[in-house]
Amino acid sequence: MDLIFATEGRFVRRKNGAIYSIDGGFTNALWDRYLNTFDRLYVLARVDSNDNTPINENYIASNEKVSFIDVPYFIGPFQYMKKKLQIRRFMEKNITNEFAYICRVPGVIGGEAIKILRKKRIPYAVEVVGDPWDVYAPGSINHPLRPFLRLLATYSLKKIVFESDCALYVTKNALQKRYPTRNDIFSISASDVCIKDSDIVEYPIFLDTKKVYNLISVGSLSQMYKSPDIALEAVAKLKKEGINCHLTWLGDGIYRLKMIELSEKLGIRENVEFKGNVPQKKVREGLLHSDIFLLVSRTEGLPRAVIEAMASGLPCIGTKVGGIPELLEDDVLIEPNNSDELVAIIKKMIRDLDFSKKQVIRNISESCKYKESILTEHRNIFFNKLIEINKK
Repeated sequence: MDLIFATEGRFVRRKNGAIYSIDGGFTNALWDRYLNTFDRLYVLARVDSNDNTPINENYIASNEKVSFIDVPYFIGPFQYMKKKLQIRRFMEKNITNEFAYICRVPGVIGGEAIKILRKKRIPYAVEVVGDPWDVYAPGSINHPLRPFLRLLATYSLKKIVFESDCALYVTKNALQKRYPTRNDIFSISASDVCIKDSDIVEYPIFLDTKKVYNLISVGSLSQMYKSPDIALEAVAKLKKEGINCHLTWLGDGIYRLKMIELSEKLGIRENVEFKGNVPQKKVREGLLHSDIFLLVSRTEGLPRAVIEAMASGLPCIGTKVGGIPELLEDDVLIEPNNSDELVAIIKKMIRDLDFSKKQVIRNISESCKYKESILTEHRNIFFNKLIEINKK
């Protein structure tokens, strides 16, 4: 059976026909997990035919078994509203009952596809990868309609998941609790993250007393979801207390320059390096050369970056949002937007070396639960259940 996969991801098509993922989140490496079960994959997504858009050659997203169904291209809510009717007509034309459907939600593309699937009474599955209640939480987005959008998007996702025929969640419990399926509907959990045996360090280097402590965080700067401002505030407060830290931030976006300006304002410009988007190999190198990993997000699903940091043998600090509490112990969790709590845990880790050592050992063990072999089995169960539903 062939699969249509609806995603919010954006892509670029070159003149030679090759298609690339813009942010590296949707490449052939991801498509392989679907093609292990389905005969062919059709990606329902926004594709910009443009030879000038910068791309990473490693982010190739097309091959002989993967085709793209180009949704009318837009960026942002205003362009979406202008093309909403055009997108709806496009979906009406291209969605038929010849395929199985997986819609990745939350997202406009998945949401629009589901409206047509419901209208045509075609079964669909969802992959639930995020939580709009957290996305639109105070401090995450600066928009006058934020409170309204928070309620609307949360209600919409509840309805989408509840009316689905099959569901996969990237969390073990968090998203399931807020966005449940009907009692008689099959659901399963499988993180989006796959850890290979080679990703798990065998001989970790435990934190020791040093002159400068290397902190690292990974995340897009396209929005303020990852709270780079909170991480910078913590570094500044630690510096005032005579604790020298250097923060490396991997990830890029429109807020990068503003965060550089904030670091200058806080007097820590020399303590921070924003490296932008880097290949996965460089992410791994960055983790292995750091002392503590931070992910102080305002919203999350089940973050890949935390699991990779755990597998790399790092003590980690996270916020009490999304699936992060499923990965880390309460002792290393803070409330969102709280740089004082972040400072306190960093100080505990560098002063109580037994505590940080315990976190490293625990994190390595926990990361083994996200090995590729285990998660592949869960996903294949989900895919086969969808095929079974479509054959009824």
